[in-house]
Amino acid sequence: MNDPDTHDLVVHGDIALPDGTILRAGWIGISGGTISTVGDAPLTGSQTVDAPDRLILPGFVDAHVHTRSCVDEGITATTRAAAAGGTTTIVDMPFDKPDRPVNSVERLQAKVQDVNAEAVVDVALYATFAPTTGLDVLPELARAGAAGFKVSTIEVDPVRFPRIPDGRLYEAFEVIAETGRPVAAHQENQEIIFAQEHAFQARGDTSPIAHALSRPPVAEAEAAGRLLELAYWTGVHLHMVHGTIPRTFDLIEWNRSQGVEATGETCLQYLLLTMDALDKLGGRAKCNPPLRSAEAVEQLWTQLRNGAIDIVTSDHSPYPIHRKETDDIFDAFAGLPGTETLGPLLYSEGVTTGRIDLPRFLELVASGPATIFGLTRKGRLEPGADADFVVFDPSHAWTVDDARSHYAVGWSPYHGREVRGRVDSTWVRGRCVFRDHAVIGTPGDGAFVRPI
Repeated sequence: MNDPDTHDLVVHGDIALPDGTILRAGWIGISGGTISTVGDAPLTGSQTVDAPDRLILPGFVDAHVHTRSCVDEGITATTRAAAAGGTTTIVDMPFDKPDRPVNSVERLQAKVQDVNAEAVVDVALYATFAPTTGLDVLPELARAGAAGFKVSTIEVDPVRFPRIPDGRLYEAFEVIAETGRPVAAHQENQEIIFAQEHAFQARGDTSPIAHALSRPPVAEAEAAGRLLELAYWTGVHLHMVHGTIPRTFDLIEWNRSQGVEATGETCLQYLLLTMDALDKLGGRAKCNPPLRSAEAVEQLWTQLRNGAIDIVTSDHSPYPIHRKETDDIFDAFAGLPGTETLGPLLYSEGVTTGRIDLPRFLELVASGPATIFGLTRKGRLEPGADADFVVFDPSHAWTVDDARSHYAVGWSPYHGREVRGRVDSTWVRGRCVFRDHAVIGTPGDGAFVRPI
């Protein structure tokens, strides 16, 4: 007969509690893939993870990932990379190639099946909607498990990633507000950007830096303000994705003071790279919105520290090198791989340098994104939560190396960057998926998760 005091798995180490404090030499008891107890009393289990001098952190939650922006990447490669970086849950965007946006219940259900068969870590899913079809699909998608809805104010692809006109956004926001799900928006003013790109190309200014200069900050700020005004009048929870400039978060803060339910994220690249990286890396540094000035980067760190920015994501959207290295920067595909380095690099550049503390770090990449998307069993080490955790060595120094990455595309914009803080192992619902530099999880270890 099984001893009721014996757990399936116990973990012993310095545990990061939900309030950000560290329980030194603490214990976690895990049964059935769920945390049953956390405390300082020794526990017994069928398996023990003894991690002296290591931090036990909640598994990271990367809330902005595109597994299928490139057909050569996909769910398995992306979630393998996530596991290697300590990310135990991703929230996947709906603009799947080839021309398969998740804009119907049938497509959402089909993707859920793919996730359950292909994922190494857990996956929540965004949905979207077409510019012209009925809006009855939105509550249906919410009931089917969509964690949120993604829209864009600029046309990336007329079928897969369309621009949603303002009138349509207003109508959709009213419906989405009733579902309780957040709506996330790619905020760039199409008219400004298309006009600027045309002007740059017309005069032959197609060097890498032209990408950033042709997408000026006003294009982001104007679209952000417009979306927030729509949120004010409809009551929807607006989540502003990939903010690159301080003004975007100033607008969010002001609107929150007016009663708008608004949250905002920036991405790792906007904290670690400036537009000068385009001169150095060429198309490898092209992303939308673009990289900004060094002054903007420093101001984002200030906002990160004072709480104006809610979460940090990767906007993982990788493409092969031949799609990035082009003679004309406007021909290069926009998007960077990033989910493998999200947690370790933010820890290294934030916590280790003193720019942010450990509690803030955990809000940005664990509890914060879990809360925004209703993933209440994720992002915290507490009884009742999924046993998603990372054994983390805060003092280990290493260097980002393309040859050791787990991306199918085989490169990173951070190649050669020195890092302090390394993932020793990653666990999803009590199952080890990464250990000793190797992904040991297999497709099917991860699963679809829905808001609760």
